[in-house]
Amino acid sequence: MPAFYTLVLIWIYRDLWHQSGIATGLGWDTIDTHGPDLDFFASDLREGRFSLWNPYDKGGYPVFCDPVFDRYYPFNWPFAGWGALFGSSWWLVQIKVIAHHVAAGSSMHAFLRSRGLSIRAALVGGIALVASAPLLTHKASNILWPLVWVPIVWLAIDAALAKPSWRRGAGVAAAFTLCATAGSPPGLFYAMLLIVPYAIWRTGVALRGRVSREVIIAVAKCAGVAAILAGLVLAVTVLPTRDLVAVGSRDRFGTGRDFALALSLPLPAAIRGVMTRGAGLFEMYIGCAVFLLGLCAIVLRPRFDRGAAIVFASIAAFGVTLAAGATAGVLPVLVDHVPGFGLLRVPGRYKLLAAWSLAAAAGYGAASLEAAWGDVKLRTRAMICATCMVALASVFVIGWSMPPEPKNRATWCSIVAVVIAAGLVIAAVRAPRRWASFALSALALFVLFDAPCFTIVPPAALSAAEPRQVHDRDAELVERMSGVHDRYRLYDEFVLGERAGARLRIRDFRGYPAIDPLSQHRYVDILEYAKRDPAILTDFNVRWVLRRPHFRYGDGATYVRMPSPGFESRGGELWEAAKPAPIVAWYGAGRVVDDPKQVLAVVRGLQDPDGSRRRVVVEPDAAIPPGYTSAEPDLRIGSISKYEPDEIAFEIEAPRAGLVVLNEIMFPGWTVRVDGELSPAVRANYLLRAVVVPPGVHQITWRFEPAHWRILVAGYVIALAIMLVAAFAPRRRSAP
Repeated sequence: MPAFYTLVLIWIYRDLWHQSGIATGLGWDTIDTHGPDLDFFASDLREGRFSLWNPYDKGGYPVFCDPVFDRYYPFNWPFAGWGALFGSSWWLVQIKVIAHHVAAGSSMHAFLRSRGLSIRAALVGGIALVASAPLLTHKASNILWPLVWVPIVWLAIDAALAKPSWRRGAGVAAAFTLCATAGSPPGLFYAMLLIVPYAIWRTGVALRGRVSREVIIAVAKCAGVAAILAGLVLAVTVLPTRDLVAVGSRDRFGTGRDFALALSLPLPAAIRGVMTRGAGLFEMYIGCAVFLLGLCAIVLRPRFDRGAAIVFASIAAFGVTLAAGATAGVLPVLVDHVPGFGLLRVPGRYKLLAAWSLAAAAGYGAASLEAAWGDVKLRTRAMICATCMVALASVFVIGWSMPPEPKNRATWCSIVAVVIAAGLVIAAVRAPRRWASFALSALALFVLFDAPCFTIVPPAALSAAEPRQVHDRDAELVERMSGVHDRYRLYDEFVLGERAGARLRIRDFRGYPAIDPLSQHRYVDILEYAKRDPAILTDFNVRWVLRRPHFRYGDGATYVRMPSPGFESRGGELWEAAKPAPIVAWYGAGRVVDDPKQVLAVVRGLQDPDGSRRRVVVEPDAAIPPGYTSAEPDLRIGSISKYEPDEIAFEIEAPRAGLVVLNEIMFPGWTVRVDGELSPAVRANYLLRAVVVPPGVHQITWRFEPAHWRILVAGYVIALAIMLVAAFAPRRRSAP
């Protein structure tokens, strides 16, 4: 089945691979985020490291706290291992993303087969998922990755309830581990909204009529093992994120309800879009045949798993309602009263609940049509469903026709699509057995063609396609910028491409895309300030600026403008700062600024006429030497002896007591030792690390040692070990 779904995905995304003879691939998040993360992880493995901090990208940020950096994700390990052995490439991350779509179809197929459905019915469910518009829309984002494994969790829950044991509880935890470590917190939240209702319903069904003390104890032990192991996995992926969220820039996207309800979809258009492309939103389109099959699953109600289709349809309806956000009224109540719902942006992403649950329901619908052949009562119900679907779609298209975009077919084509789907359903229950079987198989094919082809005019590329990045100028440009590996920073705007710091291990202060909800608020403030006054970059050790128009938006995007005072052109797209702040310096005097909003302006104002800096800016909570604010300004530059992701060491001479500033981002978990003695860390110049030193020559070492990280990683390793023992250790055979 994975081979089959691989072929399905190659066909669905056939227009991605070449556009007018130019090699292309999945873009946006794939190359901006997931590819560079994979590169950094692979290089870490190659060097035998387990870095907790990435000092090269986005001015430096905590890999340990970043859930998107999917280091604990078992599905990622083969790709990272390949990159470590043979080198990362453009195609490695492309294959990784497509592999998740293959896993999505295969896992749905496996779940439906485990429930007793035929191969053909399982194919309908698997294809319905990977060919739906929500996946076409979010294909390049890891928001899908936790959801990919939801059907495997469903399957594991079924197995555990059928025969509760500690081993099967560990199996549930193992399946959930794939969801929990896949890298996307919103995706994990959506996965839980699919897993929890299913688990509650299945548990109720399993215990109905056989409640006894022994059964309750067995189920409780099984659930306890699953909960403990899942908790150990969640601890290493979720708990560290709190430190990053606490200093993040989430409020830039809104606060309170404004954050959670922004970009809500109009409820009527969202509902119509699920089943009728020409009368609703394309991003909601699950497919007319999928919707019709889900309706058949509810109305025909096959004799096996009677309640499953109703449960899946209910979850789908809930997902569509949540996708409407403020226009439906349900999500605002949940945001106000239920933890978790207020943490997520873009309500429209809740449509993914509908994609997964309706795909499962469609599989049950195909199975119900198989069971309906020859049954007059069920056959009549199927025909009524098909007729009603045609009538409803016609009303939608006539009454609320949506103007097609250039890449979409005319709105009346939606009526044709519904008629074809309805005709195949009727043929599946009324035609002779042989032809009915062909009609059911044709339904699977129609599901495959519907959203990817019938509503999108080929050969126009699907969105999120970008030319293949070859980075053929990287080595040439890096060679021209001395010191960018360990002494100076680069501010790169779209010349070296996506996140050069993570890919090339050079100290990039920006690292596209730098602004996301988890980026440090103070770091983003500096980026915003630099739009008005690019010289602020020189205060943060930026010596080199690479500048060209945004590769997606041209000059329409507002970033640092060149030429600018303080920078000299070095030819082409390269600019050099005349007086960048050193990476390590002792400052003889300082200034205390009460208002954090004024710190950056003061930092700019303290620069001497020749461009040098001899004073440092601190905030009121900083411990500084007595008389430091009135001392004579002075400067001494230190020398780096060790520059590694989690440790930086240097030597510096201090003529008198003062602050030694390391031009690296301050973050909880960084500890500093002066001549081997642990010393308090101080924040300086709004963002940087500093430490107070007495007079003399000092050896100073900064290490990133987040609290409890060894315990969290140890818990994760123990959980994995228990899961492996449960899977492979020999089982005792009961005595005859």
